[in-house]
Amino acid sequence: MSHARTQHPNAVLTPNGRRRMVACVIENGWTIEAAAERFQVDAKTVRKWRDRFVAEGEAGLRDRSSRPRYSPNKTSPRRRRQVIRLRKRNRWGASHIAHETGLAASTVQTILNDAGMGRLDTGDRATAQPVLRYQRDRPGELIHVDVKKIAAIPDGGGWRLHGRGNDAYKGHSGAGYIYIHSAIDDRTRLVYSEQHRNEQAATAANFWRRAAHWFGLAGIDCQRVLTDNGACYRSRLWHTACADTGTAVKKTRPYRPQTNGKIERFHRILLEEWAYIRPWTSETQRATYYAGFIHFYNHHRSHGALGWATPTSTLRDNPPAMHS
Repeated sequence: MSHARTQHPNAVLTPNGRRRMVACVIENGWTIEAAAERFQVDAKTVRKWRDRFVAEGEAGLRDRSSRPRYSPNKTSPRRRRQVIRLRKRNRWGASHIAHETGLAASTVQTILNDAGMGRLDTGDRATAQPVLRYQRDRPGELIHVDVKKIAAIPDGGGWRLHGRGNDAYKGHSGAGYIYIHSAIDDRTRLVYSEQHRNEQAATAANFWRRAAHWFGLAGIDCQRVLTDNGACYRSRLWHTACADTGTAVKKTRPYRPQTNGKIERFHRILLEEWAYIRPWTSETQRATYYAGFIHFYNHHRSHGALGWATPTSTLRDNPPAMHS
């Protein structure tokens, strides 16, 4: 129990302290009142531990569970199933389910936590089940590929520099968009990435050839590549590029970006730590920092999912997979 872990082992209310107190009464002939005064406890406490020792011996001096034998107000299994069903079916939060079921919101949240369903933002949005995370055993077994579209920075800076409504920034700048094509290894999180002005099939196919070559220089043989169902990844050019590099093609389930979650996480890092980390004065200025950001990500940025290691150090510690 917590007493024994936080108090001195010979304190009064630990098993050792109780043994000393009971010995004074039974072995030394002290009265209950004298032992209570000596050990600074109530006489009822002395009597309780004496009686337990007489009835059970040393075992009687140990702590007992305070859990009640019967809990008449405990939520029934039927009600627990109802709460879980409402979360799965309707994607409701604890307060909404509490309103519908008449249970306290805290009770509903406890039921959801016990079921491993937690909060809505920690589960799979399509099923409300806990997100099942996976990681391949070897580098190269699976490469995630995707494109991130971001607004280009107009010359002179955009609204992040000048503020919305400022005369220096009059609505849409006409600067267009930048398409970040990226490939990330599932096991190591090592990433290869390029900036382009489109996400056409030819651009995606040529990007993959360069990415596969780059991974090869790192000793990684790309066995499978996972993409969403975007037009460029359904094209003949894409499939030809993958065949040329000896890479099997896999697709995520429609409307389930969680399947490609590792590259989605990279996209969030990209936005937070490069694209919008500071107000830029032009797209050219921002682009000059991209190579440095990718180098930092691969060689110096630690990742919680890797045990706070970097992608390159994880690669060194894990031999790449080879085609059979």
